[in-house]
Amino acid sequence: MIERLPPDPRMIALPAELRNAIAQALDRVPAIRWMTAARTLSEQYRALDDIGAAPAVRTHLDALGYAALFMPATYAQLYGAMKAAAERIPSWSPETMLDMGSGPGTALWAATVCWPSLRDLTAWEREPVLIALGRNFAHASANPALRSVRWVQRTLQAPIERGFRFDLVVLGHVLGEIPPDERSAIVETAWRLSRGMLLIVEPGTSVGFAVVRAARDLLLANGAATIAPCAHDRPCPLTNDWCHFPQRLRRPEFQRRARGASSPWEDAKYSYAALTRFPPERPVWGRVIREPTFNKAYAEVLISSRDGILRHRALKRDRDAFKWVKHLEWGQTLEEQP
Repeated sequence: MIERLPPDPRMIALPAELRNAIAQALDRVPAIRWMTAARTLSEQYRALDDIGAAPAVRTHLDALGYAALFMPATYAQLYGAMKAAAERIPSWSPETMLDMGSGPGTALWAATVCWPSLRDLTAWEREPVLIALGRNFAHASANPALRSVRWVQRTLQAPIERGFRFDLVVLGHVLGEIPPDERSAIVETAWRLSRGMLLIVEPGTSVGFAVVRAARDLLLANGAATIAPCAHDRPCPLTNDWCHFPQRLRRPEFQRRARGASSPWEDAKYSYAALTRFPPERPVWGRVIREPTFNKAYAEVLISSRDGILRHRALKRDRDAFKWVKHLEWGQTLEEQP
């Protein structure tokens, strides 16, 4: 039985073709096997102590467990970051994309939704089982770009041949799983491969934000322009805090089973930086970086702006201002200072 949820403009779902492809792949094995694989992966992630480490996905069952447990939320995080970047440069129409550390191709699906102009997709992935699963999922799509993805088995540390450049390059949930001393070289390689945008996405934790922040600082030093989320090209002014955003996701049934979760939806939190070789089409003054709070006296919101980190407060007696702050959305851009 599908639980009916009230309409929510913030809610997204996996593309039907992808959701069905995952469900069909899971149906080919006993549920207890892929659910056990998913739980094992989840336990391995929670047990990791080393920064720059990740559980191994070596078998077909490992890959199925990954798809059931992690792929929906990862899709939501990538989609949220891509949508925010696309909104800042609405006339940009990329045609070629490189997904570095693609896994089963999650970023490819999100990107083709946010940028329908994409027609030539390349995915680099180390693990053969993830390539095989990603290829299987992509073949379920009616989109010619997804059906014809160029899958390449390789590590990100391997030498790069000259001459390859792409409109869009994505590092999604990759840098945090690489040893810290290797990240700068991979970010610089990704920037050289991009002739348009480099998008970096990590989980919305303090650790994930630190990874994104360091990568953004490196790219700014190499002349990149910030598209999102920041409204400026200066170092991040946040102290003792981290910047992250939510993307609400309708959980598919298999993800709820893998997680043992009763809720039909979740807010998938992510940190990201979208940087380009060209400036945004129009400047913005700031972006809401926390959900607004309110009480009987006032409403308050935290904003990252061209003027730094600001906490804007509207008293309840100013009804219009109070209502405006109360109804701001986490992640919303602000054209002008309130």
